[in-house]
Amino acid sequence: MLVHLLDIWHYNMGFHRGPRIITDGLVLSIDPSSKRCNSASGGTSLTNLALYGTSSSVVNGTTSESIVSLDGVNDYITVNSSVTNATLSPAVATFSIWFKADDTYSSGNTCSLISRGNYNNSGGFFIHMRNSSGNCQVWATFSKSTSSSYQFEGTSAITINPFGEWNNVTVTVNDTISLYTNGILSATKVRTVSNIIYGNGNINTSGDTDLRWVSSLGYAPTLEQGSGGTWRPFNGDFGLGMMYNRVLMADEVLQNYNAQKSRFI
Repeated sequence: MLVHLLDIWHYNMGFHRGPRIITDGLVLSIDPSSKRCNSASGGTSLTNLALYGTSSSVVNGTTSESIVSLDGVNDYITVNSSVTNATLSPAVATFSIWFKADDTYSSGNTCSLISRGNYNNSGGFFIHMRNSSGNCQVWATFSKSTSSSYQFEGTSAITINPFGEWNNVTVTVNDTISLYTNGILSATKVRTVSNIIYGNGNINTSGDTDLRWVSSLGYAPTLEQGSGGTWRPFNGDFGLGMMYNRVLMADEVLQNYNAQKSRFI
């Protein structure tokens, strides 16, 4: 594990003064600024620094030396299923993403920052972003859908830094969804809807098991918050994505934020 986390170890131990990134339980680290992750500018593969040998794929997006840019048309990043299947069974995890959304979003426009599953087939787990009257807002949700019904439950929508500025969103998942924005606990939701989580603890995602970052999936997010707006793919920059196979505590989330923020803010 220490070999696979070489870049993170260097960051923590040798080249960075200040808070250190939490590595206990880290199973996914996608960092385009790392040469070991992003070996070729303009490439389509991002190596997972936490489990070396597994990779993520950039679909249609453009990689540079430090970020992945997505055009808001059909771009996203997908994660190797061997990582996500092990991590989300049972459904106990932490997700974290650094992103900068473009300011071209119109009021009501909604996208997925992180998604596992499919609204149109069984449902899943999602972290969404939208423009609400000019405010950049995020929320996290579980959903369950069939051919004749749709159920969801999630956190309230939280206003974050404006469009065109970097933000960090971290979500912990177990019986409660906890949403952290820029290091601070902002919203929670206790899960109550039946069958969103199977009896064995797995997330109900039989329709689509891919974990996608900054993606384009379906239309239903606009239904959740009653915005009546338009679904569109993410348009902006992806800076860093991490996933843990456990729930991080509030002080650990803040520690990660403080360790990473100088890169983006």
